[in-house]
Amino acid sequence: MMQKKNSLYLLLLLMVSFTSCIKKEVTPLGDEGKNFVKILGGGSPAEVIKNPIDFVNTAQRLLVCDVRRDANSNAVLNTTTTVVVKDDTAAVKAANPNYLHFPKAWYTLQSEAPLVGGTGGTYTFTFKPGDFAKQIYILIPDATLLDPSSLYGLGFTITTVSADGTIANAKSVVVEIGAKNAWDGIYAVRGPVTDIITPNLIQWANQPGYSDPWLDANPGAWEAHLITTGATQCIVLDNTIWGSCGHPLYNTASAGNTGYGGFGVVINFDPATNTVASVWNYYGDPTRAATNLGSPSSGTGAPLYAASNTRRAVLDPTGANAVQGNGDILIKYLMVQPNSGAPAPDYIRTTLDEKWEYIGPR
Repeated sequence: MMQKKNSLYLLLLLMVSFTSCIKKEVTPLGDEGKNFVKILGGGSPAEVIKNPIDFVNTAQRLLVCDVRRDANSNAVLNTTTTVVVKDDTAAVKAANPNYLHFPKAWYTLQSEAPLVGGTGGTYTFTFKPGDFAKQIYILIPDATLLDPSSLYGLGFTITTVSADGTIANAKSVVVEIGAKNAWDGIYAVRGPVTDIITPNLIQWANQPGYSDPWLDANPGAWEAHLITTGATQCIVLDNTIWGSCGHPLYNTASAGNTGYGGFGVVINFDPATNTVASVWNYYGDPTRAATNLGSPSSGTGAPLYAASNTRRAVLDPTGANAVQGNGDILIKYLMVQPNSGAPAPDYIRTTLDEKWEYIGPR
């Protein structure tokens, strides 16, 4: 046995020695010597990159286009390459027709290549030997000029490159810009809804006939979007049933989905304590737009924000009414409706004691 082991060790040693004497050869890559240019995160058609900014009046700098040269050899890297990037408004519209034009008066460009030709014009970058990246930044001095309920878009597409280069598939991006406060986002809403006038109205929770990937991933919840309307204010949009400012409900008597007409929540936060400062009824504020759940035009406005059907939203001080460390919101609020038959003097018809689980950004 010892002789066999020694023979194996000797054979292994000879093989290693022989291998070390063989001249190593590297097979060139098929793209050796090529000079690809691309936009980081880009595609064809354009990839959308979400770039939310804080809803504040202090300057914010955003990277909106990052052009890269991928040279597959040192020799190619040490050449000069010219790249033309278009301010692509058509790509913006193709990505989302609802994107608004981002007024140039609201920002300044920071780029070594100036925009020539205004809207729809071009940037011409020169990659000198050793250069591999060129960026376009914008500086937004006051994001409170933006409509926080809207999204804006900027588009960039590589259109031409000098003869030594090749345009990669990742050639186009659309940058989505929206002004958002710290509480803006997507939430999964759960918790009891108690209506003393119509007890068969309960919290909506993945009821029959409604199944999609979001609902399946968040069982027992409906999808709420908190949409920035001010530095410390959001409206609560139901993205499961109504697609507007409202609260989905389930009617156990008719086994059907429903909701309160003329009732939706505007929520105000205290940034110093990260608590819920107040709520009021969206449909009681005549400055708001009409939706499929009613028109706020006949609302009373401040201080009660009562809708034309007398419904109001009031924060219940017995609730936690605070933002948790993980972004979840614990909130307890009331629907007050004097003409519903709810008992005086408070006329509280419905109590909503909810947890809004933070899912992520919109």
